[in-house]
Amino acid sequence: MVGSLSGLPQAQVQENGRDPGVSILVCGYNDLVELTLQALEAFGQRAVVVAPGPRPYPKEDWEYLQGDPRQPEVLRQAGIERVKVALLLEDDDQANFELALLIRDLNPQVRVVSRLFNHSLARYLDSVLPQHFSLSVAALAAPAFALKAVSDEFVGYFELPQLEAQPATLPPELADPAYFVSDQETSLWNVVELTIGYNSRLLHMSLSELEETFGARVLFHYPVDGLSDFSKQRVFDDFDHEAELLEGDRILVICNPRAYLQLLERNGRRGSSRAQRWASEQVQDKRQQRQGRLLGWGSLMSWLHRGVQGLLQVKPIVRTLTFTLGAMLVLGVINFRMIGKPVFDGLLLTIVVLTGGYGDIEAFQQPETPLGVKVLAVMMTLVGAALVGLIYGLVTDKLVSSRFGLGQAARMPKQDHVVIAGLGRLSYLVLQLLRQMGYEVVAVDPHTENPLLEAAEREGAVVIRGDYALASTLQQARIQGSRCLICTTPDDLTNLETALTAHSLQPGIRTILRVTDPELAARMQRHMQTLGISYSATGLGARAFATAALVGSVYGTLAWQGETLLVTLLEVSAHCHYLGLSLHQLAQDYDLVILLHRSRPGKPCVFPKIWQKEGKTLLKEGDQLYVMGTVGSLIRLTQGRPLPPELYQVRLLEYRNPYFEDEILSALSFYARLPKTALKPLLRCLPAVVSPPLPRDKAIKLARQLRKMSTEVQVFAQAQPAHRIPAAMSENSESN
Repeated sequence: MVGSLSGLPQAQVQENGRDPGVSILVCGYNDLVELTLQALEAFGQRAVVVAPGPRPYPKEDWEYLQGDPRQPEVLRQAGIERVKVALLLEDDDQANFELALLIRDLNPQVRVVSRLFNHSLARYLDSVLPQHFSLSVAALAAPAFALKAVSDEFVGYFELPQLEAQPATLPPELADPAYFVSDQETSLWNVVELTIGYNSRLLHMSLSELEETFGARVLFHYPVDGLSDFSKQRVFDDFDHEAELLEGDRILVICNPRAYLQLLERNGRRGSSRAQRWASEQVQDKRQQRQGRLLGWGSLMSWLHRGVQGLLQVKPIVRTLTFTLGAMLVLGVINFRMIGKPVFDGLLLTIVVLTGGYGDIEAFQQPETPLGVKVLAVMMTLVGAALVGLIYGLVTDKLVSSRFGLGQAARMPKQDHVVIAGLGRLSYLVLQLLRQMGYEVVAVDPHTENPLLEAAEREGAVVIRGDYALASTLQQARIQGSRCLICTTPDDLTNLETALTAHSLQPGIRTILRVTDPELAARMQRHMQTLGISYSATGLGARAFATAALVGSVYGTLAWQGETLLVTLLEVSAHCHYLGLSLHQLAQDYDLVILLHRSRPGKPCVFPKIWQKEGKTLLKEGDQLYVMGTVGSLIRLTQGRPLPPELYQVRLLEYRNPYFEDEILSALSFYARLPKTALKPLLRCLPAVVSPPLPRDKAIKLARQLRKMSTEVQVFAQAQPAHRIPAAMSENSESN
């Protein structure tokens, strides 16, 4: 519980009494707050921070108010009546819970974004408090750590609400997603990276055909022909959706779990990975739960599913004992039926024989009882003695291990397990995800009083109480046979030391390090790649909190190629500067991927093809867009700073076969809108620029057409100096 409020010092404004005059209030001060303030500054926003302690260091970009934010007078002094967004970033859920209720009393209209680790409490507050959104740093970052530990292909996942058509009679003031979307009705989407192999059945399939066949959305296409990566300011570049997949091509795809498994199989990979099966089971469980609610027997289906899963995951010795015991019971019933005993009596007598009660059965003392029946009963007695001994041993081992924490060495995994150094909120969620995927986990933590240790043991993990930076402790965790080491301690240097110790024991081991500062994590990723992967959980969380405060609800964060990708909700209002833009223009101007577009009334459009007719759809007031973008893209969106248009040109270096000369001139004539006779002199003085400025996808399409005609071509940005290009090309470029 929180201590008494009366004993805290009076609030003091540390900006010379200046009125904050800002629309964002931040409660608390810690590493997350500092990084969130940096993200808010990048968005062009100022904030006032309220915290009990003194100001950590002078900074002119944001206000600081010393005082306990749980005092109403402190919040009033901070201007809570004028605040539009409140970020509650205290370290414990109790303080943020109290603050959420207090701020709702003082300003019912404010948008509240709370940091809550307790998932049940977070969902409840989101459902009962208007304009309340909960986020957890650990929950946002855990998928990146867990999935990167076991898979190079599985980049991440996110969940989107399954929006249903809204009744036309719904009042406009109730037109809010929280009003008509059930938080339990969500759809799971995976983000996966695939490399096309030589035996892939995706070879020579066009990207548009892949999207149609699997209901997917291609985010990136890195072809082996090198016609990619020309833009330095965009992440989601245009690409030719009609391009065919070749051996060695890499693509990043968003798809549902079932399509993910189908893509892997078509790409020459069977869906045997535990991460793949887990992803597929998530959507199956959701479907079964919905069907169970409709039929009224969801609990029975869930119980049967858990029972089958439990039988499949038990130890081999338990399965062997169960099979042997069942066989003995059936054999015993048949044996006693031979001497005229009923089935039920035969079952009871079989149990007596298996537990050593051969001499207590009168039928075995009679001379007329067949010798075969007696011999079989004796054999069953011997087998029963062995079964009873093994069962007693397993039960005793389980009781001793769970009650006293002993006997863990017997169940220590030998190989293919994941070692986690440091057990906190983040690592516990990572552990849960890994256990759900079926991986063995060994958690190492020196603090014997850590309450999460017992919780980890209940999840089925092996817990070692010891110093994770010592070689002897890592050897006890069998680091030599593990598939990955995840270092999630709060201290960066300790994580680095632990990783170095692990590499000395097993050179080249896969390691994932938690680093507090996102800039340091990026530098380590650039200069210390041999050490492993570095993630900043706080950095991921700070960007998500800033986005939730200024843009919309955050549904997922993904770390990919040094970028943080955020999935967020945009709601088009009368004051949005992008009102009236087309979907294609919005995506191009701000480097966004539109995942779902919903226009009221109407059904949501998943993965609209903005490069076709759907891209001409204009945004209207009340529209909803679920988009994926980088932090930079979202900053530009809030500030209304669209990216400048990028144009590219094609340079023809040489062509080897004169037979294709006429076809080359035809292709160039189509894009340049010039007659062949005007372009023919260019082929006599190669290398030469042979195209007007074109959008990137059209420039790549032209380059690919030329390459099919035995030519060498190059695509470059228009900013580079162009030579030998007819003036008529530039004059006609607008018509393209």
